[in-house]
Amino acid sequence: MAPLRPLTEDVAVGALVRARLGDEVVDRLVDPLLGGVYAGLADRLSLRATMPALAACLLEGGSLVHAARAVAGTGTYDASAGPVFASLRGGVGRLPIAVAASLTDVRTGVTVRAIERTPTGFRLITGSVPDAGALDADAVIVAVPAPKAARLLRDAAPSAAAELAGVETASMAIVTFAFRDADLPAGSGVLVGSREGAAVKATTFSSQKWPMATDGLTILRASVGRVGEVDALQRDDTELAALVRRDLRALIGLVAEPIDTVVTRWGGGLPQYAVGHVEKVARIRSAVARVPGLAVAGATYDGVGIPATIASARTAVDRVLADLANRGESPT
Repeated sequence: MAPLRPLTEDVAVGALVRARLGDEVVDRLVDPLLGGVYAGLADRLSLRATMPALAACLLEGGSLVHAARAVAGTGTYDASAGPVFASLRGGVGRLPIAVAASLTDVRTGVTVRAIERTPTGFRLITGSVPDAGALDADAVIVAVPAPKAARLLRDAAPSAAAELAGVETASMAIVTFAFRDADLPAGSGVLVGSREGAAVKATTFSSQKWPMATDGLTILRASVGRVGEVDALQRDDTELAALVRRDLRALIGLVAEPIDTVVTRWGGGLPQYAVGHVEKVARIRSAVARVPGLAVAGATYDGVGIPATIASARTAVDRVLADLANRGESPT
């Protein structure tokens, strides 16, 4: 097969890999990997947005396999280098609690319906229409999913709002089970391709993946929901858990009865990085930058994982602090 020509434009990951390596590599490997992270489909997800290092390697063309090897390094796992995954002691759920504890004023359960510009900054319109409130601020960071950000920025940054309105999102649910006696396969979990006919798209063997105190219980989490797939998510919690257990029996042979089940739902929580997403994000940030004291952050922009969203938040904070410093003000 002839080497790739210089890849100077964004393409869908699935289209590129299908053309070079065939359908089976996409359906059995690439699609499950991307589906597990983005709840999306390989044939619709952007190479530049989801695999920027690989896209950079292909700017001058060449071999897709060689480029993938270069990005992945040697491709061998060195146990002495430490665990593949890392978390916080006691669970990553401690992070937002610690952040909230470090702040002087945290308000939860307050709906923000609009952001208006004022001569000195911004006014947030809160609460319901019959019982509206207002909160004045020197600076605002919008860190919500793209559709909500589009509505909030409609007046303050209309061109950014228009771009955000075009970002598709996927809904998903996490079903967590606790078992007293469950026999799980080795490893940290299983990824499932979109063509396998299962509602479950990924499972995490939490008590094997993370060092955690479980009092002898086996903890497993299963995620349900891909972009465009809503039928399973319309079931109530009991029905959804039963559906997931049927899939787990077929996928990993798990027949144990759980002693506890928790269903957590995320409506529209995962942005879809379509072809051209990197350029879209650049346009959004350019539009927002024209409004001093305003910034955006979150999974919509530079990655859906926790490290990427933290980096996004730091960039946003640095931006608004710089704007305030230019105005000779301190944030309130």
